[in-house]
Amino acid sequence: MRSEGILRFYLPFALFAVILVVFPLVASINLVNIGVYALIYALAAIGLSLLMGLAGQVSLGQAAFFAVGAYTHAILVTKYAVPGVLAALAAVLAAMLVALLVGLPLLRLRGHFLALATLGLGIIVTVVARELEITGGTSGIFGVPKPVINGRTYDTPSEFFWLLSPVILIALLLARNLVRSRTGRALGAVNDSEVAAECLGVNTFALRLRVFVLAAGYAGLAGVFYAYWLAVVSPEAAGFELSVSLLLMVILGGLGTVWGAITGSVIVQGLDEGMRALIPKIIPGATGEVQLLGFGIVLVLLIILLPGGLAQLWGMAKSHLHDRLAARRSAAEMAEPDQSAGVDDKVGPEPGAPAAAGSKPSLDGVLDHALIPERGSTVLRIRGLTKRYGGVVAVDDVDLDAQAGEILALIGPNGAGKTTCFNMITGVLVPTAGTIEIRGTRVEGRRPHIIAQLGATRTFQNLQTFASTTVLGNVAVARHLRSRAGLVRGMLSLARREERDIEHGARAAVAAMGLQDDADRPVKDLSFGRQRQVEVARALAMSPMLLLLDEPMAGLSGPERDELSALLRQTREAGITVVLVEHDVDAVMALADRVAVLDDGQLIAVGPPEEVRQDEAVIAAYLGTDDDAEDVLRQAAEEVRG
Repeated sequence: MRSEGILRFYLPFALFAVILVVFPLVASINLVNIGVYALIYALAAIGLSLLMGLAGQVSLGQAAFFAVGAYTHAILVTKYAVPGVLAALAAVLAAMLVALLVGLPLLRLRGHFLALATLGLGIIVTVVARELEITGGTSGIFGVPKPVINGRTYDTPSEFFWLLSPVILIALLLARNLVRSRTGRALGAVNDSEVAAECLGVNTFALRLRVFVLAAGYAGLAGVFYAYWLAVVSPEAAGFELSVSLLLMVILGGLGTVWGAITGSVIVQGLDEGMRALIPKIIPGATGEVQLLGFGIVLVLLIILLPGGLAQLWGMAKSHLHDRLAARRSAAEMAEPDQSAGVDDKVGPEPGAPAAAGSKPSLDGVLDHALIPERGSTVLRIRGLTKRYGGVVAVDDVDLDAQAGEILALIGPNGAGKTTCFNMITGVLVPTAGTIEIRGTRVEGRRPHIIAQLGATRTFQNLQTFASTTVLGNVAVARHLRSRAGLVRGMLSLARREERDIEHGARAAVAAMGLQDDADRPVKDLSFGRQRQVEVARALAMSPMLLLLDEPMAGLSGPERDELSALLRQTREAGITVVLVEHDVDAVMALADRVAVLDDGQLIAVGPPEEVRQDEAVIAAYLGTDDDAEDVLRQAAEEVRG
């Protein structure tokens, strides 16, 4: 990380630390009390922000883990006289253990099913807390002692606020490190396109489970401070209202940013207190539900006007400022003549323009040659591959081999079953029958990340880029299997050398596709053809031994197609097996070593391009037959042969 990057990263933390120190000195006791609650809930909101913003999982049961932490701590310190620090550690671990046991079945659900399941978890914890004697039943647990450190009791709002401040800073720093780590990068990819991330070797279920457990740990720690501050824990700590409040904090602050969790908690807590004071002035005697109604109306308006939360407003402000500064620089450059210009000066290519004609793309620094099998050995072996959807047979009893160091093209009319074959080879679909072997290992029906670990990856007919990040960020995800840092090392920022290696390999793959000028641009801002190139660069960055490309030339210009063809030839020379689906038959015939033709799910021809080009069955599959117009068919066949 360069010095500018370090300053940019740590400066917000330094400013936030100053605010935390100064706030109790200048604010009233009432405001400091509100600030204490905001910091407590912010701890839980940070965990939920990681779960929703990174893993894309909506949880309505965060209050359940909050309550587990609060109750565990309260029980240990009041009934068993366990020291406060040990009780707090046990409480956090208890919340994480519950999350692990619950997450194993629940995280196999998606979308609203997961949200409803986690909502049920909160109800279960509330009922258990009301019924068990050890939790104090409906009355809860009273008399939780205030924290004592070095003989000092933290029992005033200001002191407790200062006690919470370093905890919040550390929790925020760890979460921010995680977002920037290998794990955070993989989770962001999963949120953008789960299937693409899996095909690059990301174990999506395991990652989501880890973040689910981590989010529970944050909530459990918040529950510990909640028990300390109130000195009482009741079943309401697991209530639905708290889960919704935490959800609102994350949404209002902005998904995908851990700073938003802090901002959102302050806003929600401030609105809650503000409505309590404002509503009775507007409607004399109004309390309870009326105050809650006013609170809800304000929140709904905020969500409608700023669906991306305050992060959206911040992004708009930064974009506006960037545009104004760029306009000023442009105006200044136009006003000043270029004194250094000369007759020998040459104008370079526009950013994002294809490489100069005759330049040869290089795979240096991209491929790991130790992973490439011996040339001519069988990398992919398919026997009897079949996929049925009810009475429809999409792929019918296909046998096919691919050797190391060859380009095998898979062609056929639309609907012939080409992409379905790719989906079964890479684990996206489970075959109805047949076997698939990659380097002698049976893989049919296995998850895509397992197949990626064997050295096989792919691109997609329909673009599957990771829209939330840059070109370089997309390609860096493909180095996931070439690195080992896990969640803990990522949070502690202990994998800097590995991160440098990841960036080096990613930049090499970006340069190989001629995308270096676009490396730091958001991938969603690129044209369709350039995004297609990003997918190819990403697949190459994984250093596969089997590369499956689904229509990689779709949307590319002529020069871009030539560059891609040259890169694929170099890939073949390196010993990588390339299986290519492409509708541009001329490009296929010029590029492929062998061509396999599918028609209505059946393999009708396999062989060298010239042999397949003259196959009558292939000609009929592409042109159709008409008994009443044989002369038209013959003429068309002659054109194809020519």
